[in-house]
Amino acid sequence: MSFFSFLKKNQRQQENKPKGESKFLKQEAEFVEEQKRKGIGIKSALIEYAAISRGLKVDRLSSRLLIIESKEGNQFGFHNMNGNDSSRIGMNLCDRKHDSRHILKKKGISVVDSEVFGIEHYDEAVEFAQKLGFPVVVKPTSLARGKGITTNIHTLEEFKKAWDKGCEAYRRKKSTNRLLVERHVSGDDYRFFVVGNKVISATHRKRANVTGDGTSTVLELIKQKNLLRAKNPYLSDYLIPEDPEQLDLLEKQKISLEDVPEKGREVTLRSQSNLSAGGDSIDVTETAHPDYHELAVRVIQSIPGIEYGGIDFIANDITKKPTTSNHIVSEVEFSPAPLSHFPFIGKGRDMAGAIIEHYLSKEKN
Repeated sequence: MSFFSFLKKNQRQQENKPKGESKFLKQEAEFVEEQKRKGIGIKSALIEYAAISRGLKVDRLSSRLLIIESKEGNQFGFHNMNGNDSSRIGMNLCDRKHDSRHILKKKGISVVDSEVFGIEHYDEAVEFAQKLGFPVVVKPTSLARGKGITTNIHTLEEFKKAWDKGCEAYRRKKSTNRLLVERHVSGDDYRFFVVGNKVISATHRKRANVTGDGTSTVLELIKQKNLLRAKNPYLSDYLIPEDPEQLDLLEKQKISLEDVPEKGREVTLRSQSNLSAGGDSIDVTETAHPDYHELAVRVIQSIPGIEYGGIDFIANDITKKPTTSNHIVSEVEFSPAPLSHFPFIGKGRDMAGAIIEHYLSKEKN
């Protein structure tokens, strides 16, 4: 079941609805789309929907800020999906990737070897990269959605291009901006979402790709896939680019947009696995090894100041038991994207609902 399941009519009756308001809730996907047209972010819209569907009062203060009142009269403030239990210190620790890795490493959790460098310290960064040994990764320390990231860097020439790309990703050129240089770890990218002591979802973030049908060009296949992505409330904002300069893996595979892949051949388009880079979201919650569920909970509980968040794993096979050599934790996300609400493939998972239930459960304790 994918996000299309939300398109089924399900007339849930509102409680505590203001006078003149519709008697029934709109479907979640339709509600999100309507709120997006008003300039309201998708994460905030989903929290709002989860609250209203449970009969809770909602007072929207801005496009990202709202107050939810429980039936017991308690108030919970939310910025996007982050509420009272998401502290500023937790946000800073997650945003500063090197700090969260330091904490996790001390807890015995596998993280990638890395070092942070100011943007003025290029020579030192090169020296560290050579010490690690290629391939390496360069990424900004505090930007989201894959901005400024270059993976699988094999040469000094590629490193210089990646360094410049990382510097340019910052909106303002400041001497305090920093870049992370880390060992490149081969494997697939997975995002787990944990609330309290429970994994709500696990998603394979698959690199942007198309599958040949034997008659369509790569460009035509991209356009066809983008038609499907455009119908997805989350992926509609992140279509696969059609500019060959942004499809870095095509050149490495010596494939052009005009080539026609044979039927069944999968062509990977970009090295980045982020959905914002055109990647696919595939639900693997029920197929991931149970020990990954336990490890994801442990990661969240290791970071002070947060009670829920996203964990990014790089692993060779998520169905096999994690060991010290077959996976790493690459990042902890303070405010993860709601990609498991509307996966491209698989069952949708109610991230926002789990967060609301987390706060409501505290009233009973």
